Amino acid sequence: MLLLQHRSPPRRRQRRGFTMVELIVVVVILGVLAAMALPRLVNLGTDAERAAIDGWVGALKSAQGIAFSAAVVTGAGYTSPDEMTLFNIVRRDGNPAVNDPNRPAWQGHQMELAGLRAAVFRDPAANACSDNTISFTTKTSRNISIVNSPAGITWSATPAY
Repeated sequence: MLLLQHRSPPRRRQRRGFTMVELIVVVVILGVLAAMALPRLVNLGTDAERAAIDGWVGALKSAQGIAFSAAVVTGAGYTSPDEMTLFNIVRRDGNPAVNDPNRPAWQGHQMELAGLRAAVFRDPAANACSDNTISFTTKTSRNISIVNSPAGITWSATPAY
């Protein structure tokens, strides 16, 4: 009797690696994820810049209040905080103190632009402060204007954040 031997189909070689279709699908998925994440990552720099300016302006408002209180105590002649120019409150260009020549001198409670310059100024050596306005261009090409008026210290950016 003749025995029929059952032959198994020839074995295929084991697959190593991925097919081209699988690789393309992965690349497309990564591209879609990157396209969704990139705008958020780009905005982090502008968000940080805005936060630095907000924080610095808040500190400037506090410094103005403290400086006004000190000026009242020393009899410097100021009747409201908005009479104190930003030039009086903010040190600039390494000057140890800047005083309004029309008022008696008072010492202390001044701020430096150094921290803000390093963080957001495009040109950290720029002359930014004059009388009641601080103006500069940021690293993201926005023109910032910080103004002291009877309404208080405010700031604006062009183009807006």
